[in-house]
Amino acid sequence: MQLLALALVALFVFLLVSRFAKRRRGGAGSLQQEAAIEAWARAEMARLIAERLELEESDVATTLAGNPDPELVTRLEKSVSGIEVVYERALGATGSADVRVEVRLESGALERSVKRIAFSELPESVRLEFEKTGTAHVYRPWTFPWRQ
Repeated sequence: MQLLALALVALFVFLLVSRFAKRRRGGAGSLQQEAAIEAWARAEMARLIAERLELEESDVATTLAGNPDPELVTRLEKSVSGIEVVYERALGATGSADVRVEVRLESGALERSVKRIAFSELPESVRLEFEKTGTAHVYRPWTFPWRQ
């Protein structure tokens, strides 16, 4: 009987600790938000690159999603010098942040797209960096899938 009570108490403590740890990590909702932001950013990268290089957006999107077309990869490698996703505290709006996709081309041109989201929708790692450093911008370089 005492052994059963001890086992129940241990189970209760384990469930309580795991639930608390899951909340601190943000749970599944945080992963879905990050995936939604990443999906938007990847779609914007495809749109910006396709417009600038006069390519089919669907072909660029497929390549950026991890199904590379060798000819398109060669063209992207020659034309795109870098891609960054920038998170910025929105001016005058304490509950919002701007997510900016920046595509730098070898020609020196810079293509941008911006989306305003609620601060709570930011990926947890970005929110934590804002809180920890107090900075106004968080930069995340984006690497082509074939380079990873």
